[in-house]
Parts: sequence; structure tokens; C-alpha cells
Amino acid sequence: MNITKLVKIDRSAEDVWRAVAEQFDQVYKWMGIVQHSYKVEGEQPVEGAPVAGRVCEFTDKPNGLKAEEKILSYSAEEMRFDFDVVPVNAPKVFPVKKNIVTMSVRALADNRAEVSWTSRIQLTPFGYLIYPLLKRGLSRNFGGIMLDLKNYLEQGSDAGTVKAG
Repeated sequence: MNITKLVKIDRSAEDVWRAVAEQFDQVYKWMGIVQHSYKVEGEQPVEGAPVAGRVCEFTDKPNGLKAEEKILSYSAEEMRFDFDVVPVNAPKVFPVKKNIVTMSVRALADNRAEVSWTSRIQLTPFGYLIYPLLKRGLSRNFGGIMLDLKNYLEQGSDAGTVKAG
């Protein structure tokens, strides 16, 4: 399953790149579904990347749902990177096995940029059973993530104040 979302943001491409890539481990600041995030310790980052990866916690429970995200490729020059998202502590019937995300930032003007989020999702057998519902739900969620980023960068608001609906 592949899903792509685009958003235009009234900030410079450099500002957007800083938030999504250079501060990769601080995604909790702008992504409303993330309660807390922190960098992965003890691993070497790929060339040019600020960190090897991050852990995103989606609840405040110690054994709650998390995602381990590892940067696979990183180009500050092209403002593009890929990362692998693997669910941790997921329910047994969780529909997603893993998700490879490509994010890129493109300057449209001095203070306007476009962000692209493309997910290439590997499903579990359960995920295939609910494919149409899952695709619609994930598409809405990824759209909400892009709106969170736009709101954070344009208005300086806390994460999660804008949700796709």
C-alpha cells in the first residue's frame, strides 16, 4: 500500500527541513499523535543524518504502542530522507508490519515550501482483510500529520491543535 500526502507551508524550505529532518528526534513538538519522542542511542547515523533514528511513544503507558524509526538515507542537499517505521508493543491483530516513509522539502518561494510524505506500507494478513478501511484511515492520519506540521511552523502552535477530519 502506498500513500502520498503533500502540504504547502508558508515558511522557508530551510525552516521546514530543520523541523522534519535536523530535529528528527523531536517530532513530539509538532506531531499530535506522538506523546514523546527521543533519539535512538548507541547506533551510528547514516551519512549526514543528525541521529540514527528515533522512538515515538503514542501513549503514556510504559508498555504502550511505540514506533522505532530508523533513518535509511539522508540528503541535506536534496532535502530528502527515508526512514523505516516498525511498530512496537502493537496488538496481535495490528494491520501494519512496517512502513518506509520518504519525506522531502522543496522551496516554492523564499518563504513558501512544499513537504511530501510518501509511505510504502507492508501489511500483516489482517491488514489485507481491512485494506479499504485501512487505506482511508491511514490517508486521513497522514494528512493530519502534515496539517500538524503546517500549523506548528506557520503559527508556532503546539502539536495536535489541527487534525484532519
